[in-house]
Amino acid sequence: MNQLNSENQNLSRINRNRKNIRKRFWPRIIIACIAVFVLGSGFLYGTNKGLQIRKMLVGSVLSTQHARYVKYMGFLLPQSEINKLKKAFYHPPTFQTAVASVSTDSSAPKLDVHVDTINTANYTAKILVISDPTTVHLVQSKLSGKGQPLSELITENEGIAGINGGGFADQGGTGSGGKATGIVISQGNVLAAPRENRNTPKLVGGFLKNGQFITGKYSVNQLLNLGVTDAVSFGPQLIVNGVNRVTPAINEAWGWAPRTAIGQAKDGKIIMIITDGRFYWNKTHRGASMSDMVQMFEKYQVKNAIAMDGGGSTTMIFKDTLQLKPATDTAVGMRYLPNAWVVIPH
Repeated sequence: MNQLNSENQNLSRINRNRKNIRKRFWPRIIIACIAVFVLGSGFLYGTNKGLQIRKMLVGSVLSTQHARYVKYMGFLLPQSEINKLKKAFYHPPTFQTAVASVSTDSSAPKLDVHVDTINTANYTAKILVISDPTTVHLVQSKLSGKGQPLSELITENEGIAGINGGGFADQGGTGSGGKATGIVISQGNVLAAPRENRNTPKLVGGFLKNGQFITGKYSVNQLLNLGVTDAVSFGPQLIVNGVNRVTPAINEAWGWAPRTAIGQAKDGKIIMIITDGRFYWNKTHRGASMSDMVQMFEKYQVKNAIAMDGGGSTTMIFKDTLQLKPATDTAVGMRYLPNAWVVIPH
């Protein structure tokens, strides 16, 4: 009997201890959560770094096809700051490439195309390097009112590699890629122009007949007078005349995302870069900023570069192989595009 009473007392003591532990545990967890929230809020709302992160988060939404949701992000930024981001996004300063002859490696016996890889904590980048700039052309979807996957755009034009090009009107958010926006010139043919007229300047990236890549705000007629054979509208400009053109305001206005961009190195080589992002493929990769893109281009001594359409459109193919999984869901595993930059050997 004494032994039974002793065991009951021990069980009672254990139960009381468990209850006391639970009583201490949950308040501590709640306090810890509150502390994390307060400290996190203190960091986000009380430091310059936190302010920058909040701007980048708003910019990450502003630069998508869901920009309309920015109006619900007042808890991150006051309207005055959101307006500054919109100004940097929609009306950035632009610069004109100095048009001059481009030097290429004439001693190269044949076209050299290869892909480099850069891995970081926030994104993976694929860099397509093309030795002969005169092999890069803008090609357009042959379908009426609908885009084509990059794989088809490359194959149908007898190309060996390529990336997505400019933006498109996406009515209903279906990603059909049917109607290109801005200016589109392909191998000397004007395929799209602003509604106003052919004298309305738009920000573009394009190639002269001799292979020089230029970027700036030009009208269709100005581009044709310069001898531009291939061009497409998008942005922002990343590097112009060897100078980094991505200001902190532009960087914040575009946030983090999968990116596509094209540029030309001092020796004439064409550099095409894409990155993953939006936690779509790699669950730890938020994507690249525009400043990240500039830093990668600078490693290749790029003199002029401009961003192309990013997000779900970001795609690169080399030798029939997708270099990174696009951040989109379609039957073909990539977005339908209105146009693309394709490497077409002579």
